[in-house]
Amino acid sequence: MIESVLPAEFDRQLFLRDYWQKKPLLIRAGELPFVDPITPEELAGLACEQEVESRLIQVNSAQDSWQLRTGPFTEAEFESLPQTHYSLLVQAVDHWTDEVSALLADFDFIPSWRIDDVMVSYATDGGNVGPHFDYYDVFLIQGMGQKRWQTGAMCNSMTPRRDESGLRLLQDFQAEQEWIVNPGDILYLPPGVSHYGVAIGNSMTYSVGFRAPSHADIASGLADEILDDLTEDQRFVDVKPGIPLHPGEISPEVVRHLRELVMGMIDRPELMRQWFGKTMTTPKYATEDAPSCCEHEDGHDHNHADISDIISLRAALDAGAEVFKVPGSRYAYALDSSHAELFVDGECYHCNWRLLTLLQALSAPGYTEALDPDVVAACNADEEAAQLLLTLYNRGSLIIG
Repeated sequence: MIESVLPAEFDRQLFLRDYWQKKPLLIRAGELPFVDPITPEELAGLACEQEVESRLIQVNSAQDSWQLRTGPFTEAEFESLPQTHYSLLVQAVDHWTDEVSALLADFDFIPSWRIDDVMVSYATDGGNVGPHFDYYDVFLIQGMGQKRWQTGAMCNSMTPRRDESGLRLLQDFQAEQEWIVNPGDILYLPPGVSHYGVAIGNSMTYSVGFRAPSHADIASGLADEILDDLTEDQRFVDVKPGIPLHPGEISPEVVRHLRELVMGMIDRPELMRQWFGKTMTTPKYATEDAPSCCEHEDGHDHNHADISDIISLRAALDAGAEVFKVPGSRYAYALDSSHAELFVDGECYHCNWRLLTLLQALSAPGYTEALDPDVVAACNADEEAAQLLLTLYNRGSLIIG
């Protein structure tokens, strides 16, 4: 198990002040050697699974034409590949492999609800996905082999792109910086920075990506949340009826009234908080299909099939059952003056403030470690906390065993 990917001297405060969402940074590996938490063969095995999102990208020797295929793949397809110039990319490998999930432990200086997933790529010599940019922050952790990374100008939705391959690559990429990265090196890229990475020999990369909803997504999501509270009975009314200067004019008073009406709908911190919490914890991939959702590192089934109510839950916990988060489940919490809210997999649970220690334990990054036994024992002695654990267990967000 990897203990740390960031070097001991990495200054988190300095990084957040000077680099986060501002400019790229190459973080050279520390003294501890980096050991890949997954092999190329294991990655290829995941790419053969129906429920795993994967892509295979081939590039010609001239590095000017790319071909995209999407998984799942077969062994025959992998056996037919050339020796060079292709990349295999598998999304959300942290949901399937505990050792890959452990890579996230070092990034606890970023809110855990911002983390999206860990994409793992294997590239043969010359393999790459073309010059492009992303709309989110990403830490690119180099595993085995080497890669040449180039970064260029900031891009946006107006930047010319070529879409014939389905990859939305940049039409005109001009490198401004270039690095050769080795195992354990980490390249941080903020949103919008153009970049291009080409494998030197066989190479593995672990991409820690972060969620960043667009303003359009925020506006439409909030609008949908507001619409749920509105009825056909609520209509526009003339606040100060009077004879208009001209019957066709929309007066400034009408516009002012509309603005106040809309602002009154939006200016609701509780609604906004709950929508954001549910949105940021909605899983990208179904968690109930994860192969490790009912087993842990020893490969045995850890879920108690006989937990059906509070009595059986407490009996299981008294007998020493441990509590794990299901791989891929997402947790966050928020505090109000009167109560706390726990957000899990797109749902909101209202809780008493006294459950804060439990909420913090559940919302910590990663799922490979069981919840603190003291926290679990306290839950067993608290009716509301025990009921919350039972609810999350029944909804497939917790493993108890």
